[in-house]
Amino acid sequence: MKVLRELYTGNYKRYIAIPLILLVLSVFLAFVFPGVPTGIDLSGGTLIIIRSNQPLDAQETKQLLSDNFELTDLSVVSTSSPLGGNGLTIKFAQNIDIVNAEAELSLAESSIESTPETARQHAQNTVNILESYVEPVELESDPATAVQQASELLVDAKESFNNRVQQLVVEHFDLKGDVAFQKKEVSPTLGKAFYETTFNVAIFAMILVAIVIFLFFRKVVPSLAVIASAFLDVLGALALMAIFRIPLTLSSIPALLMLVGYSVDTDVMLTTKLLQRKEGVVHERVYDAMITGLTMNATTIAALFAMLTLSFFAQMLVIYEIAIVLLFGLVIDISSTWFMNAPVLLWYLEKQRKKI
Repeated sequence: MKVLRELYTGNYKRYIAIPLILLVLSVFLAFVFPGVPTGIDLSGGTLIIIRSNQPLDAQETKQLLSDNFELTDLSVVSTSSPLGGNGLTIKFAQNIDIVNAEAELSLAESSIESTPETARQHAQNTVNILESYVEPVELESDPATAVQQASELLVDAKESFNNRVQQLVVEHFDLKGDVAFQKKEVSPTLGKAFYETTFNVAIFAMILVAIVIFLFFRKVVPSLAVIASAFLDVLGALALMAIFRIPLTLSSIPALLMLVGYSVDTDVMLTTKLLQRKEGVVHERVYDAMITGLTMNATTIAALFAMLTLSFFAQMLVIYEIAIVLLFGLVIDISSTWFMNAPVLLWYLEKQRKKI
């Protein structure tokens, strides 16, 4: 405790170098290399989760799928729970055959009015592409009917593809007993729309937080210090997500926004004790705020660690992503609050006293 009590009695300004270094590293890790991966919610693609009582090898599964299908950005990760149970998480952006068939069908539908024979040819191309998934059909001579047949065949081909993936995995690993499949599919267009919407919501939330903070303190420097601390927490969390390959999804983005709220709470508590309370010397008030803030951090981190452990054992992916993102941010919050926000506020108060 003596170390904490005397933390800001010397040249406290040098502490600001720590969050500045973290800022540079976080920007590089999050946006340059390795970069934060995006989940299928935002980038589009297909996610297949397999649960089984038997061990499943990720590399074998990836090779199996690559040999049988032309899938882009394919990744396979094996999971296991200490409580029992094994699984595979299969992600891929597109099935090239399905994409090509959809493109041909789109051309057929767009040309049905202007050039019916061309539309029928595109419909036939759709059937030819899908012949490895479904039994090919003889298209009717009427172009409109042929296009409708091709459209129905595409739906059947998608269903056949899903069934074949499941069948390949079951047969390859000779799975017995309970095996469960869960699938999630998001089109690239919808993923892009989700990404733009969540980005706009995040920007709007940060602007609202900045307005509320400024209205509460009515001082530029303390308000900017609070906002900068929250911003660094989010960047730090993104950097750790990049390192540990935690994807940016519709689950992790709300966690980042929750992190902003928690960070602001700690910083507001510190700023209030320093600026609005006058009892005792300023370094004692910093110490009191630090004890309160670190206690808040410790209890919240303990709760998040318990939630993280439980979700890992139970294989609850959404809860796991939320917990780990919040945990990342709270670890960074210790640095941003006590090595950036606190020194900036002390520096500000020191300058204010000199003006009097």
